[in-house]
Formats: sequence, C-alpha cells, structure tokens
Amino acid sequence: MIGASYTSVTFITEQTVSPRIRNWITVAFIAVCAIPYLVLDQTPQTLLIFAGAVNGPILPIGFALVLWVAWRRRDLLQGYRYPVWLAVIGTLTWLLTIYLGWRSLEGIAALWA
Repeated sequence: MIGASYTSVTFITEQTVSPRIRNWITVAFIAVCAIPYLVLDQTPQTLLIFAGAVNGPILPIGFALVLWVAWRRRDLLQGYRYPVWLAVIGTLTWLLTIYLGWRSLEGIAALWA
C-alpha cells in the first residue's frame, strides 16, 4: 500500500519537490484513499480485486497499440520489420488478453454478494 501510494505521488509531483514534502503528500494520499474503504464498509482486498478486474480489459487496448506499430508503422521502428511468426504469436496473445479481460469482469457482482 505504501509503495503504491508513493508511486502514485511521484506521478503527480515534480522531481524538484523535496523528499520531506513528498513524504507528507504520500501520507495525505493514503489518508484520502482510506476514505472509500470506510464509506463503502468494504475490506481493501475486495476493492483491490475490483480494481484488478476493471483493469483487465484495459491491457488489450495498450497491447493492440503495440501490435499495430509492429504490423503497420515501420517508420516508427526505423525500418525494423518484425518476423511474421513473432507478430502472429503477439496477435494470438492479444486475443487471449481480450478473452481474459472479458472473463475478469464476470465475477465483479459476486464480490459484494
């Protein structure tokens, strides 16, 4: 929890922020993030499982972008051409992530049952 909070704070602060101030922002971030746990009266693991399930369909979107570059945008790769077999394996893996992302959404309702 602390590591994830510190990582989140580094995304919203500049490198010029002193470590002392960054630590205080991290403590405030943890305190603010604790409020949903108290309001929803849910254990953190339930909400973390929910967040992971919702993030499941996001992976195929990013993976599709990488595959599109590999298949179509050789200008971005400075002329490098991926081997066809590697691009095919990547595409099959992408299809698997779509399936698993969809499956990750199926059990969300059971979390609060």
